[in-house]
Amino acid sequence: MKKALIILLLVSYKISYSQSIPLDQQVQKRFNEITLEADTAVFTAFRSTDWLEYKRFFNKEKKELADSAFGLSAGDPNGYFLKQLGTNNWIQANGNNSVFAIDPYADAAIGKEKEGGSTLYQVAAGIHIQGTVDDKLSYSAAYVYSYDRFPNYLNNYIQSNQGYALGKGQGTFTSNGGYAFSQFTGNLTYLPSSHFLISVGNGKNFIGDGYRSLLLSDNSSNYPYVRLQARYWRITYNVLYTNLDNPRYQVDGSDQRKYSVMHLLGINFSKKFQLGIFDNIIFYAKDTTIHRGFDVQYLNPIILMRPVEYAVGSPDNAFLGLTYKYHIYKKGFLYGQVGIDDLNLTASIKHHAQDFGNKYALQLGIWNKDIFDVKGLSWRFEWDGVRPYTYTHGFDKPGINYTHDNQALADPFGANFHEFISMFLYNNKRWYGSLETLFTIRGEQPADLSYPIGYDLWAGDLTGTNGPTFGSTTLQGVKNKYFYNQATIGYLINPKNRLGVQADLVYRKHTSPNTAESDFYFSIGIKTGLYNFYKDF
Repeated sequence: MKKALIILLLVSYKISYSQSIPLDQQVQKRFNEITLEADTAVFTAFRSTDWLEYKRFFNKEKKELADSAFGLSAGDPNGYFLKQLGTNNWIQANGNNSVFAIDPYADAAIGKEKEGGSTLYQVAAGIHIQGTVDDKLSYSAAYVYSYDRFPNYLNNYIQSNQGYALGKGQGTFTSNGGYAFSQFTGNLTYLPSSHFLISVGNGKNFIGDGYRSLLLSDNSSNYPYVRLQARYWRITYNVLYTNLDNPRYQVDGSDQRKYSVMHLLGINFSKKFQLGIFDNIIFYAKDTTIHRGFDVQYLNPIILMRPVEYAVGSPDNAFLGLTYKYHIYKKGFLYGQVGIDDLNLTASIKHHAQDFGNKYALQLGIWNKDIFDVKGLSWRFEWDGVRPYTYTHGFDKPGINYTHDNQALADPFGANFHEFISMFLYNNKRWYGSLETLFTIRGEQPADLSYPIGYDLWAGDLTGTNGPTFGSTTLQGVKNKYFYNQATIGYLINPKNRLGVQADLVYRKHTSPNTAESDFYFSIGIKTGLYNFYKDF
């Protein structure tokens, strides 16, 4: 079994671009609209799903052109080549109970930044191959190469992060001041029955019903994974095995590797209320003293077994959580998450102060469709709060933290922050638009302190001797304020492959007692809306 898992993880390096329902916000908006009327068997908190999992439901509910993003549909029975550029896959072949399609991936945008007058570029090209067989097997593969010249604050972030950009992986700095990226993504999904699923891929996963996820988001770059799912009645159970990378730490001349095992038990208690129970373990594949490989004990698919073991002395990094959703009325729902990294309540009560080891994250949000009685207009309001030191691990092994490729696996702000997000999304036939407003306060490191204050996931924890054990508070340190506002308008050239024309206007401001930075820029061009590339931090 151990060898089989390793083979699957290696195979996932060679296949590319997920046929899962795109995590693009406009597609997820439509997903929310459709599933508001879902029966009790549809658990929505695991968002990185293959469209075959919901095929029967989507076929029943399809009403709009925008729904064509959900899955392949057969065209001309004889196949066609570039006959329906604006309505279907560009190249398609249909067989007996099978569909094969090829589409381009293209981004070509140009913009201008007010500060310094820099010209911004975004150029990407790629190919996306996908197919299905007998509604039991789906596969996809893609390669995307991009060249980006970012605004100043993104450039500064990437330069300080060993060339890693949020969601894109490591780029190569070019002589023109930009970065070149190449990215493979892929997925192979098999449904032997309506109750079971096996999926192997190289991509991203997302847990939760929010814009951010405090359990697992698509903030980081791609990683190899294996997903197993069992579904029966009102219960959906996902097990996710992933292979992660630690570029900041080297072992025998290579990036340190670590593995992650996640379980998510979803229960639909009624048509209105669903609850997900989550656990995660991260462990080193190899450190400077031992070559551990993939620990076969972690193949155990039973939830909460390993966190219990961690509580009695396991050296690995455990994380627990809840995700929940409640339909408060026909057109909207409340949602939220609770993430628990560590708790030391007994000592906190004894000393009448928070132990630094009380590490947890909270989310509360509301989502509405057809807000103000405008069809196609949705609104989300979300608060995310994360205690200091959450997602870190220890002082001697900080690399076992909740990260991949120098990027947080949860919220891009890391820890020690409060975040408020308002987001309007609109679509009318092929037109779409959005307006996002974000305000975040984060406590960051004072220059005169030698111990970490909890916002940097790579700085590690306190040891009891290098800083105060008790008295830690959220936003401790130097308060930094981030304001981000983005307006977008676009028109879909082809709703099937999400190729469109899009214009963006962005204003960002970052202030602290010693900082006053602002960025204002716009861009316009062609965009394929399948990925989220987060710039709002």
